[in-house]
Amino acid sequence: MVNMFSSRWLRPSCGFHAVWLLVNGIIFWNTYRLYKGQPQYYYLYQILGSGLCISRGSGAVLNVSCALILLPTCKQAITSIHLCCCHFLNKCGLSSRRIRSFFNQTERFHITCAITVIFASVVHTGAHLVNAVNCSRYYNHRWPDVNIADSPGQDAFQLVFKTVPGITGVLMMLILALILVTSASWFRTRHYNTFYYSHHFLFGPFLVLLVFHPTSGMLKEQTNWRDHWPGNADDEDRPPPVFIPMKGYTWLYVTIPLAFYLVDWSWRRVSRRQPVHVTRVVVHEPDVIEVVVDRWMSHSQPGQYVLLQCPVISGFEWHPFSLSSCCDLTHASWTVHMKTRGDWCKQLKSLLGVEARRDDIELYVDGPFSSPFCGVLNSKTVICIAGGIGFTPFLCVIHNLIRNGWHARPDRLHIVFCVQTAESLLWASPAIDQLIEDAWASPVPDKLEIRLHITRPAPGGSHSGGFSPVR
Repeated sequence: MVNMFSSRWLRPSCGFHAVWLLVNGIIFWNTYRLYKGQPQYYYLYQILGSGLCISRGSGAVLNVSCALILLPTCKQAITSIHLCCCHFLNKCGLSSRRIRSFFNQTERFHITCAITVIFASVVHTGAHLVNAVNCSRYYNHRWPDVNIADSPGQDAFQLVFKTVPGITGVLMMLILALILVTSASWFRTRHYNTFYYSHHFLFGPFLVLLVFHPTSGMLKEQTNWRDHWPGNADDEDRPPPVFIPMKGYTWLYVTIPLAFYLVDWSWRRVSRRQPVHVTRVVVHEPDVIEVVVDRWMSHSQPGQYVLLQCPVISGFEWHPFSLSSCCDLTHASWTVHMKTRGDWCKQLKSLLGVEARRDDIELYVDGPFSSPFCGVLNSKTVICIAGGIGFTPFLCVIHNLIRNGWHARPDRLHIVFCVQTAESLLWASPAIDQLIEDAWASPVPDKLEIRLHITRPAPGGSHSGGFSPVR
């Protein structure tokens, strides 16, 4: 059963977070033990102490999270793999519920990686601030080649603001702070454009800085620890220790997922290069517009969404909209409904409102992409709970049932639609009325239940709307 209000994928997954914490804990602890116990890091550990182990352990966690954070953004690859897996399992007569549940966690996984990046960066920065103090306080006079500081008592601020690791680290922390603030829900809902641009144009420089961060060679390891066992400094028969800059492998963690992302981005870039023209625009009261595009969209199904761009408004912004109807064997058009509250939707409404200019307006489409609602028609019982414009993916399900008939699943469909005013029901009323008539004509009884809730009834108790009473 798919319950969009209280299903398991909407609630925090304790098992996933437990596994994630366990994996990152193992990565941190193994790296910590490596730099504390291995002989090639003995002299460096004598200078920096536990700050070396903590900084390297958090750096390893940071590398893994920065590598994985890009994978959920490969929308086209995820959608294709999702559809192929579900199609294969359905063809074999197996349930695809677990596969759908797995792919529905991409956004949560992206957020989890982001939180891990921020936490690991704070720990990494704090450890290196301690290291900046210790490297001059515990300067090794006997073996000066291992030292990070140029001289005993060197100012720690010089190591932070006048070295490549220090400068790149400060810049990365500033970028993370900006991304963190603009990603907060209270900021994102009020300033979506700032959130959009900060996410798309700051994380690239962050990855570049991350690659160059460990390349200065300030941290050194001993290469001849077999000939000169660390700690036996009084043995004059032994050769002196030889130190070389430690190798950084951050570029390997970044380049592989970045290559996947660039391939996915190029794939989407090629597929969306042809613009589409809006065939019809319907303005619904009070502030909803229906945009109809007569162009075939392959592999579209209920529950998916598309990204729309209007170059006349902005050549960079892509806005997501759920499909309110998708292409099938009998219809080569698709539809989106949008609430004209934001600045981008208001500008699009004014541009498309003039019919003479409508043919001159081009839209670019990226998608369709999968969402947690995909595959809902394969469920035995479906419960759809939505409010306002959030009803659009359910409207796509209704259109699909009307066009293709209600022959198989779902066996039962529950719809709960909440709006503030009765007028807000009108944009979905034709489809719901038609679904009601089809349900009454179906030979299988008790297949449909619709509940409509108006939270702000009109004065005097009068309600307008074109709905049939349903129970």
